[in-house]
Amino acid sequence: MVKRDIHTLVFLYSGHHGKTGFQVGINEYVSIQLINDMIQKCTNIKRVIGFMDCCQPEEIKVNAEQKLIQFNATSSADEVIWKKGKQSYFTKVLVQAFTMKASGGKCKFSGCECCIDGDFITIDKLKNYIEIHRQNGLLPHDPQWFVSKIDWVNEYLAYNYTYKVAFRFEIVLPNPFTTKQAHEVLATTVVDYQGLIQKILFPKFASRYCVCLDFF
Repeated sequence: MVKRDIHTLVFLYSGHHGKTGFQVGINEYVSIQLINDMIQKCTNIKRVIGFMDCCQPEEIKVNAEQKLIQFNATSSADEVIWKKGKQSYFTKVLVQAFTMKASGGKCKFSGCECCIDGDFITIDKLKNYIEIHRQNGLLPHDPQWFVSKIDWVNEYLAYNYTYKVAFRFEIVLPNPFTTKQAHEVLATTVVDYQGLIQKILFPKFASRYCVCLDFF
């Protein structure tokens, strides 16, 4: 990163964390001190945005010239509640905050009608968005956040796209059929190529093909 022309670093960790640091393997851990040292040496980095979704999250330490924005799933003294094999509550809310409008604009949590208005997602808007889900009982712990050398109210974090991001496919039926069927797939639903074919596109193809057979 030192040699690259990068001015903003986004650091996100979701996993196990304890006294030995962040778990990155079965018996592999990375300390916050090592991460801090690496970030501080990158003089080209002017702004660090950190998301800590783990137990007892620690504060990232930046150098005197760097700005810091950090959101934690919980306090440095508490543990994160999670269900094995499921996406964590905090990460789920974060991902949705940045992709909600691009993926249809509906909250994945039942009964929640949250939204982020405007063309940009600011620190303040993200903070309020997370707080709404905490108040609704959709986050089982109290997230924390802090900033350094930054105007937290107006600082932009990302664009808030107002249009859906989707892939458009044309399904061509084999001879003797000559019709084409167009189908849109939201980008957030495409997690793997085989799943796209077998679970999304093939059912559409099969449905169309069966209709044609019934017709003839």
